[in-house]
Amino acid sequence: MKYDLLMYGGSVYDSEQALAGEVRDIGIREGRVVEVGSNLPRLQARRLLDVSGFVVTPGLIDLHVHVYEGVGIYGIDADAYCLSRGVTTALDTGSSGALTFPGFRRFVIDQVVTNVYALLHISEQGIISRNGELLDPSLADVEAAVRVIEANRDRILGLKVRLGRKQVGDHAAFALDRALEAARTVNLPLMVHISDLAMPIDDLLGALRPGDILTHCYESISSCVLDDDGNVRDSVREATARGVLLDVGHGMGSFSVDVARQAMASDLRPHTISSDVHALNIDGPVYDQVTTLAKFLSLGMTLGEVVERSTIASARSIGLPGDLGHLQVGARADVAVFSLDEGHFEFFDTTGATWTATQTLQPMIVVKDGTKVVDHRRGNL
Repeated sequence: MKYDLLMYGGSVYDSEQALAGEVRDIGIREGRVVEVGSNLPRLQARRLLDVSGFVVTPGLIDLHVHVYEGVGIYGIDADAYCLSRGVTTALDTGSSGALTFPGFRRFVIDQVVTNVYALLHISEQGIISRNGELLDPSLADVEAAVRVIEANRDRILGLKVRLGRKQVGDHAAFALDRALEAARTVNLPLMVHISDLAMPIDDLLGALRPGDILTHCYESISSCVLDDDGNVRDSVREATARGVLLDVGHGMGSFSVDVARQAMASDLRPHTISSDVHALNIDGPVYDQVTTLAKFLSLGMTLGEVVERSTIASARSIGLPGDLGHLQVGARADVAVFSLDEGHFEFFDTTGATWTATQTLQPMIVVKDGTKVVDHRRGNL
């Protein structure tokens, strides 16, 4: 047989192949995509999966999650809240630090079906409680972070620091310096939490390097990307021009639809779309990554644009393996299938603002490594 699985009839979105809703079949063998085309031979497939009428994308990549389940206040089950919603690869951003990463690897990364990677927090404890993880600056241990990263480069793709007032107190500049020192030492990117930023945004942006990531880019507590007149800050323009990346990181308190609208109207669009899904927002306002994508559909982005920012753009931004984020021949056969529903839908942000939309996305089927692992039509995982 030519294929172990043939997915046929779906409307495929894959910017790497310039596909934006064209009907294509996807042939899979031994966990890899082996052919993408029209009217592939069904008799050459061991199993057939009819996805006609659905949106078919590479397995989504969520660049900001918290899935250290059982440790800390934020951790959730990656398979229940990522994989089952179409996210086949998830990046945990700072739930673990040098002291807690070994447990995260052993009991989460190595156990779940979801493909989980991590950003190591510069705080040796990671994010455990509501108390700030860097209120005690001695927890920013560069040597320990570097040591753990070097031993786990296959899963740790960078560093994380939260520079909000509640997380870092008066030590923002020190914490940023330590995080950048570790990131430079291991030559990996740094993701910075900027909601309720405890230092001037211009100082932060001036310190960041090309490839570093600002998450919560449309937060309104500090309104970091906009000035007092609602215009995009010059320092933000300069930073993005030299390669600093903007990530959504919706979260519990870090996404304002008004800030997003103003910024996007000035052509300041996110490089990546992520959910920051965790235990405190799975029942709203985030729910999951696909709901976050639907919100950006409602703000005027095309389906192709939001899919790209949650697949290949995310993969490249953080240095994921080259077989993720697309459906070209040779790619890992991680595929997500969604329904694009028409109707009247209400969304809300983290400030309490609400708005309506005429479309939303719903996860239907997830294929991981060439095997169907989720089919919401039958209610199974």
